[in-house]
Amino acid sequence: MIKAQATKDTLLIAPVAKTNSSTASATFDTLGMDYATIRIALSSEINTNAVGPAISLLEADTSNATNFATITADRAAEDITAAKEVVYHVDTRSRMRYLKLQINPNTTTNDNVTLAAIVTSSRLGQSPASTSDMVASGSVAVIV
Repeated sequence: MIKAQATKDTLLIAPVAKTNSSTASATFDTLGMDYATIRIALSSEINTNAVGPAISLLEADTSNATNFATITADRAAEDITAAKEVVYHVDTRSRMRYLKLQINPNTTTNDNVTLAAIVTSSRLGQSPASTSDMVASGSVAVIV
């Protein structure tokens, strides 16, 4: 199989502006995936005293919202002084079937956060590119 045909891109969160305490989230099924690369685009802050969003990745065996457990919540108040991309590389073979991405603007921010998220899924033998190949300068890569 041609490598470019072994991956699939899915829009998780369409571009949206979120204000304080307004969560953007998306759940996706990893059935048939071996790897997932989740790319979150964040716009730069409008006001200089804005606080960036918290980003969490969760997992569950069912899509029931109450069953999700946090895998990582390492991005507590992402710096959005400049626009950036946050990338998660996930080996889904060792994870539960459903993954959930949550992006929560800080409750004290006086700004909106414009964001979007895309997941690229791939099969065994087509692991994600190295973080240096996938992430632009000034951005963040997390391997889970």
